[in-house]
Amino acid sequence: MDDGRRERIFKAAEIYCKVQMTAEEAASSSPGKTGSDVDHSIADILPRKRRLAPGKSGDENTNTSQRHTELATTKHRQKRQDKCPYLGTINRHLLDFDFEKVCSITLANSHIYACLVCGRYFEGRGVNTHAYIHALEESHYIFMNLHDCRVYCLPENYEVEDASLNDIAVRCFVKLYISLLQLVLKPRFTKDYVANVDSTIVYGRALDGADFIPGCVGLNNLKNTDYFNVVIQAICSVASLRNYLLLLETEKIQPPDHVITSLVELVRKIFNPKNFKGIVSPHEFLQTVGVASKGVYKIGNHGDPAALMSWLFNRVHSRLKSKRTDASIITKTFGGELMMSSLDGKDWKESIVPFRMITLDVPTAPIFKDAQERNIIPQVPIFQLLQKFDGRTEHTSSTGKVCRYRMWKLPQYLIVNIKRFTRNNFFLEKNPTIVSFPMKNLDLAPCMDERSPERDGQDARYDLVCNICHQGSPSAGSYKVHVLHAPTGSWYELEDLLVTSVLPQFVAQTESYIQVYKRQSSDRGAAPEETAESVNVYG
Repeated sequence: MDDGRRERIFKAAEIYCKVQMTAEEAASSSPGKTGSDVDHSIADILPRKRRLAPGKSGDENTNTSQRHTELATTKHRQKRQDKCPYLGTINRHLLDFDFEKVCSITLANSHIYACLVCGRYFEGRGVNTHAYIHALEESHYIFMNLHDCRVYCLPENYEVEDASLNDIAVRCFVKLYISLLQLVLKPRFTKDYVANVDSTIVYGRALDGADFIPGCVGLNNLKNTDYFNVVIQAICSVASLRNYLLLLETEKIQPPDHVITSLVELVRKIFNPKNFKGIVSPHEFLQTVGVASKGVYKIGNHGDPAALMSWLFNRVHSRLKSKRTDASIITKTFGGELMMSSLDGKDWKESIVPFRMITLDVPTAPIFKDAQERNIIPQVPIFQLLQKFDGRTEHTSSTGKVCRYRMWKLPQYLIVNIKRFTRNNFFLEKNPTIVSFPMKNLDLAPCMDERSPERDGQDARYDLVCNICHQGSPSAGSYKVHVLHAPTGSWYELEDLLVTSVLPQFVAQTESYIQVYKRQSSDRGAAPEETAESVNVYG
């Protein structure tokens, strides 16, 4: 459905609802008013060419229309309590379904209804509930259940159903009107749509007329939550994980997990071209993560995106892994293996260690200044840092062991964490060294073990799809992310709500902190086999 048709549907439904409200008020204030006067206003919104039946004169058609109108008016009065004249009071500009679904008064999280007039959330819809009282005090009558998307009119407490409308054309208008509201609250995608996300150029248009790119939308910073935003954008840049989340049926997760459910809803909103706004607020997801992490990652606190990403991957893996194979979408997407040789006395012992993220150590920055009394910012290529995995360079692990590393199994997506921050006894220090890296064809073949089964016959080259960088001081700085828009091949910089197009050369000169590479041999945008197709058709 294009944007023009969507707007025409909204306007037609709103016109009908306003006419209904006027008719109801006129009927109540003028008891002697005929049914033809009421239904004649409804007919004014329909195309004029449909009023005259083919082969009949205007007088004959008028008489027939009056007879049908009288009959319809009788039925209208009989079923008047089932019809809602208040749909025209819905204010789409005030609706924001990104907030946590809790009552604005009691903070309860069950049986929550959204007022479609002012956008506030209330608990329940029965007598003496907060939604019921709000309807009486504020004269806001239309509410939507945030769980099943059903619409009710309070305080009469009846469901707004399109089947109660006696005109088939207007019935379609209101049905689509409510359906589009439901698509904004809980968007759904088909398997075919998701499979073409990386190959089809799609643009959306907000209610204010601004265009946006689904998948490259800004995220609200809810006070020091920039590290949350860059992790969310990085997840959206990983095609296999993104496709899995778009099609995941969260109702089948047992026991239910609020972190995964809110993450799925957030990713769907980011890729929804029918959003009312060109931005998305991650408020609900941040609240659930704050509760699940026991306050380690919460709104208002600075955090490390690498630590948050590891915590989130562990959470998703533990809740969605197979009981038979212990595999999940996380291990299939990011799971790799290292051949680690550790020194035990005088002998080297070899073992295969799994990983989801590799860490590269940055050389220490010089403490002296140049001749002009300026700080020297060195620059090193990423290939120099990858010598850590050549099998000869020795490193001391966190447990104090001397180790050597070689790549044994390469993942579909490689996450590289460039270690810039170190904490001494007093404060946090940042290494400003610039790490230069290729945007395409990062070859890891020199890092592979000679005995690896992937040594021959598989491509070990990677292309960059996401780059998280840090700017500013360690304590007061912020994070931003560069993502590749696959359908156009363009790069975009996302810094909270700000979305700008950038050149690839600019991305390579930033203070990169986390990089996400995609293996060239992996299928572009392929969804995992265990993904179940959504039962609801999107669009």
